[in-house]
Amino acid sequence: MNRTNLIIFFLVVLLGALGVAIYFQGHPVQEQTVEEALPTPPPEPIKKPIVHYPVPEAVTPAPQEEKTPLEPVAKAVEPTLPDTLPPVQKSDQSIQDALQSLLTDQSTVELLHIDNFIQKFVATVDNLPEKRLPRAHLPIKPPGGKFLIAGTTEEPQISAKNYQRYAPYVGLLESINQDLTLKVYTYFYPLFQKAYEQLGYQNAYFNDRLVYVLEHLLETPNPADPILLAQPAVLYTYADPMLENLSAGQKTLLRIGQEQRLKVFKVLDSYREKLINLHP
Repeated sequence: MNRTNLIIFFLVVLLGALGVAIYFQGHPVQEQTVEEALPTPPPEPIKKPIVHYPVPEAVTPAPQEEKTPLEPVAKAVEPTLPDTLPPVQKSDQSIQDALQSLLTDQSTVELLHIDNFIQKFVATVDNLPEKRLPRAHLPIKPPGGKFLIAGTTEEPQISAKNYQRYAPYVGLLESINQDLTLKVYTYFYPLFQKAYEQLGYQNAYFNDRLVYVLEHLLETPNPADPILLAQPAVLYTYADPMLENLSAGQKTLLRIGQEQRLKVFKVLDSYREKLINLHP
C-alpha cells in the first residue's frame, strides 16, 4: 500500500469512529443493572397455640350401646347434658345437673361448690403446681375437723387419724365413672376453655394444662407413714426440706396418707391416659 492510500485508509477509519461517537451521543445506551438475587425471607410463623392434646369444640352425646349379658348388670347413669351450651357465667344449673347424674350419692354432691364450678375448677387446676391455692375459689369444700398431729414435741408427725378426713374425697374420686366424667368434660369443654382464657391464657388450651397438672401430681413423692413435721413457728412444716418445697397440690397428697395416695395416683394416671388419647 502506497503512502497516499495509507493516509486515505486512516481518514476513513477516523471518520467512521467519529460517526459512531456522534450516533451514541444522540442515542445513549440504556444501562442495564442486574439485581442481586436476594434470598426470599422465610414466612412469619403462624401465631397459633401449640396444642398437644386437642379436644373437640363440642360433642354430641352418642347413643349408649346395649350391654351383653356377660357384663355387669349395674349400669352407669348417663349424664344429663343440655341441648345447647349456656355461657360459662350461666352454666351452674347445667353443670349441676350433669354432676348429679354422675354422683348418685347425695353426700358426695355435698362436697362440691356448685356455684361458678367451672371457673373454680379451672382456677384450682391452674394453681395446683404453685406454692399456694386460692382457697376462696376451690370447687370442693375443705375437709371437716382440724389437721391432726401425733408423735412427740421434739418429733411431731402427721397423725394416722388425720387420713380419715380425706377418705370421702378419695372415695369420690374412685367411685365416679371415668368414661362418663370425660363425656361431661368434653361436652362442656368450650366452657372450660373460655374460663381458662378469662384467666389471661389467650393462646393456650386448658386441656394441655390439665394434663400437665396431672403429670405434676403424679410426680409427688410417696414417703412411708408417718411423715415427720417441724414447728419453726406457729404453723407446722415438713421436716424434710424436699417435701416442704413441694407445690400446694403435692402437699395435699402428702396429707392423705400413703395408702390413699396410691389409690389417687392410680385414678390420676388413668385420667391422664384417657385425656392424652382424646380424638376430636
